[in-house]
Amino acid sequence: MPGKPEVIQIKGITYVPGLFDEFKVEDNYDRWDRLPDLLWGLGFEMDAYNSFREYEKQSTLKLKPAGSKREERRNILYLLEHADRQIVGNYLFSTWRDYTHWCIPYGDEYATDFLRRIIAILESKY
Repeated sequence: MPGKPEVIQIKGITYVPGLFDEFKVEDNYDRWDRLPDLLWGLGFEMDAYNSFREYEKQSTLKLKPAGSKREERRNILYLLEHADRQIVGNYLFSTWRDYTHWCIPYGDEYATDFLRRIIAILESKY
């Protein structure tokens, strides 16, 4: 039916446009309590960046050397734009977990923006 969004069912959660909207308005990613359940339900794994690192090693994309955290994130986002949905979702899951549980201090002033940019890339894959 024209105009009707494609619905994708994965592991019990159906992706529909707007599924991630609540994370676009809440600036404190520590309050993104539903994110891990959504990502798990959509079939993504918190793999400590393993799938991304493997993709990065095999990638033939040309990247400028990163001289700062900002440039490093630029390169990551560029790679994610060319990766498949599974890698993007796994990366988002691992990054959220990294910021909320693994790294101290938690994230930085641009962490929420970085997460939102990854969400936008993930949404573009549906």
